[in-house]
Amino acid sequence: MARPERLKSSLGNSSPLDPMTVAASSASVSEPRPPAGDKPAKTKRTFYFYVETSERLLNAAEALMATPGAPRGPSDLAAEAVERYVDYLEATHNEGQPFAQRSGPLQRGPRVW
Repeated sequence: MARPERLKSSLGNSSPLDPMTVAASSASVSEPRPPAGDKPAKTKRTFYFYVETSERLLNAAEALMATPGAPRGPSDLAAEAVERYVDYLEATHNEGQPFAQRSGPLQRGPRVW
């Protein structure tokens, strides 16, 4: 049985030390691309959970892994829980409307009352 032919990498001749060629204008670079297909765009975030909460999340994700229609893993499970809670917060504190778009990044550090 013959091995399949190895695919050539498009990165084979490039080096991180070589200057990049800029082919796009600055206007097209600053605008985000629309997501492909019907799936909404995702972003990676880092959050801190209590160890007990994290363990419960992982246990639930493993227990529901083979359940049809259930979230597929801990990320999907956490995303669904956050979406439901944000919907609740909007309904409770903002008359069911989405909160206003923030003006920039959130402040880091402890809250100052």
